This record gives sequence, C-alpha cells and structure tokens, in this order.
Amino acid sequence: MKLKSLLIGSAALMAAATGAKAADPIVVPEPEAMEYVRVCDVYGAGFFYIPGTETCLKISGMVRYQMGFSNGDFGDSDGWDKYARGELNIDARSETEYGTLGAFIKLRGTSSNDSALATVGLNEGDAYSHGVTSSGVNLQQAIISLGGLSMGMSDSIWDTGLHGEQDRGYFPYSRVHFIGYNFVGGNGWSFTAMLEEADEDYDWTPNVVGRVGLTQGWGSANLYAAYDATAEEFAIKGIIKANLTDRLFVEALAQYESGISFYSANPFDGIATTTYAGTAIHPGAEWTVAAVLGFKATPKLTASIGGAYYSNVGHDVALVDVDAWNLGTTLDYQIVQNFNAKLAVNYTSFDTPAGDLDQWHGFLRFQRDF
Repeated sequence: MKLKSLLIGSAALMAAATGAKAADPIVVPEPEAMEYVRVCDVYGAGFFYIPGTETCLKISGMVRYQMGFSNGDFGDSDGWDKYARGELNIDARSETEYGTLGAFIKLRGTSSNDSALATVGLNEGDAYSHGVTSSGVNLQQAIISLGGLSMGMSDSIWDTGLHGEQDRGYFPYSRVHFIGYNFVGGNGWSFTAMLEEADEDYDWTPNVVGRVGLTQGWGSANLYAAYDATAEEFAIKGIIKANLTDRLFVEALAQYESGISFYSANPFDGIATTTYAGTAIHPGAEWTVAAVLGFKATPKLTASIGGAYYSNVGHDVALVDVDAWNLGTTLDYQIVQNFNAKLAVNYTSFDTPAGDLDQWHGFLRFQRDF
C-alpha cells in the first residue's frame, strides 16, 4: 500500500508540473505612448487642446470673500453681512466652415449670512449666532455660439453699467434665456440684437434688445434699446467712457424708460419694492443719469467717485412724486497678480413729500482670479 500511494502521488506531481509548463505565459504589455496636453494659442492664453481632438478648452474662475455693512430706512438688512462666492468657467472652442463653434458654462456658488441673531428660548437681550444662513450653486451661464450667432442662458446685454460699484441698482435682475446675433465691423463698430425671454411660465413672447457700439483709442460709446413685450414698455440707455489722460477717466450714463419693466433702473439695490408710510414704492425711474470720475494713482491702485440721480421713481403707480440720488466711492487695489481688494461706500437717499429715506452701504471685498 505504501508503494501504491507513493506511485499515485508521484504521478499527480508530474501531472501538475506538466500543466504548469503548458499554461499560457504571462505577457506584460508595453506602455502606450503618452499624449501630452498641447497648448492652444489661437484663442488667447490659457487654452489647451482636449487630447485626441481639435477642440480648445480653457478652465478659469474666481473665489471671493466680502464683508459688508448697511444701515438706513431700506435695504436687504441693517447691520453686517458676509458672503463667499466661487465661480468656475469652462470655455470650449473649435473652428468650423461657419466660424468658431463655442460652448461656455459658468457655475456659481454663494454662501452668506446676515446680521440676524436667534433669540428664541433665551432671556430678553440674549442672542446667539447661527452660522451661514444660505448657500447654493447655480448655473449662471450656458451659451452655445457659432460665428456671431449665440443662444442659451446668460446675463442680458442690457446689464452694463459704470466703473466700480456706482452701477449698484441700475439693473438687478439680469439673467435671461436668449437667442441673438453679434456683428463686429471695421473701425471699432459693433452691433448686437437679442430676443430675450425673461418671463417664468407666462408666454412665448420674447423681449427685444439691441446695442450699437463704437470703440476707439479715446474710449467707447454704446447705445442700447429694449422692449419688454410683457409690460409693453420700452427703455433707452446710452453709456460713454472716455480716457482723459493715461491716469484719468470719466464715464457717464443716461437712461429713459416709458414705464416699469424688466429693464427698469432700481434704486433699491435689487429689492422688488420698498415701503414708505404704508405704501409700496416700486422700482423704476423715468430718467436715470449717472457719472463716475476715476483716477489710476498707481498701476495697482485705482480710486473713483460717482453719483446717480433717479427721477420719478415708481412712475406708473399711485406714488409718483419721489426722486432718489446716490453718491459713492471705490478703491481698487491689486495686492498681487490675480488677487485684488475693493473697498466701496455708497449713500442713497429718496426725497419724498413727507420726508427722506436714506441708507448707507459699504463693503470690503477680496477676490482671487484664476
């Protein structure tokens, strides 16, 4: 039995060895050649080719932190407010027989907290902080373009103002769905026409917005016209920017609106209405004029002072005898390249038959671009 067991074991070992020799050999594949990212300099700095394609891609964005203060008879809040914001931009472009084919995406995330303090369940006068009160990420822009044709969702072309924060309140609600065409001619001339949809589940009638612009060495001039098909009102705006010297510049804006519409100026800084003596005052001003004077003190420091006047605020509702004016100043400083600071202070006043409404507003902002 011992001899039989020994023979059977020897046979099993020989079979296992033979099977091991007959197995397919292990083959280690050669590493594939790596395709390095190529720089695409056709559309400016920052673009690179998506590997395996002729599409150029650029990723950019910014991070912002801001501390602000408001005090007065109207506004988003009285007291301190802080917020942080981040934006991510994705820009893809390629050439076709019809011109440049582009796709642009802007994602924006913002978190903020206001000056409110929780007091529920505590003794009178006691309070405790409650952290960040709101946060969210939105699709800020999504644009398809081919040559001069563009479509998607973005800020209205009406959303243009003056240097610094002197344009706060000119146009607070700006994002629209749109389709339009932009033509760039010779000698600095350009023309843009847009069909903009600003209504939510209301109708299919778009607003019509147009712009004619001229850019020269001295500066630029732009004339805008807009028609709100829902409100059946129109607005006209002109903006001039001029370089007086290498360091001194001036900007001016004038706007007329036939009635309250999506394109109305808003002295309330983004608030839909404010209340005075129990009566709601709506945004919108029959005439708006504004100007800014800026001085580039150094390559890193720019200071400006400006003001705006709004006549006949809320001019198509019962309370019409209200005017408003605003004064403000800004300091812009480049700490290092792509890292900037801004200090802004604004004062706004409403002159009404029964008295004045006023507000101070200011902030300190830090922003890192990339």
